[in-house]
Amino acid sequence: MSDTLLNKINARSARVGVIGLGYVGLPLAIAFTRSGFHVVGLEIDKERVAAINRGSSYIEDVTTEELSSYVRAGQLAATTDYTQLRRCDVVFICVPTPYTTQRTPDLSAVTAASEGIAAHLQRGQLIVLQSTTFPGTTNQIVRPILERKSGLSAQGDFYLAFSPERIDPGNKQWTAYNTPKVVGGVTAEATKMAATLLRQMGTTVHEVSSPEV
Repeated sequence: MSDTLLNKINARSARVGVIGLGYVGLPLAIAFTRSGFHVVGLEIDKERVAAINRGSSYIEDVTTEELSSYVRAGQLAATTDYTQLRRCDVVFICVPTPYTTQRTPDLSAVTAASEGIAAHLQRGQLIVLQSTTFPGTTNQIVRPILERKSGLSAQGDFYLAFSPERIDPGNKQWTAYNTPKVVGGVTAEATKMAATLLRQMGTTVHEVSSPEV
């Protein structure tokens, strides 16, 4: 199972799903398409979905010219339909985690995204949490939802990793393409899969022993 996904990643034939097409998710989606991957973007905002599918950018870090070229080429499409994730080999969670009045991350969007993935989770898929949140979120929040609802295990049926976003919106020097990444998986194989994928974009990746590091 691991060799199949790794081969797809190295051949850049793996289909990538990105949940949340804001200032983190859309640049990530573009970075993958620029690297030769096909991307399915999932977004609950119908206006954003419509904008992407007509090739119009609403993010400063993504030009309409580049976005529209990938849409026309069939490399990038946006949807509100979670069933489309069944076709993906990898799914990134890039939803917002704004602070609450108690100054803690609001994880409702992460929870909702995890529920949506779990309903269509496939054996051998790689799930990567990229939203800004505390390190324990992967094992304490995302993993229980995925395993309970799908009946699959992160210890052998699918891969799960955490690679927190480090994007500074509007920064022209450090972007989704060259900002160094930290990756920690629930298993060593998950770490390897996520790190190998991110390196396809030319990104410097630092592998750590777990999602909590």
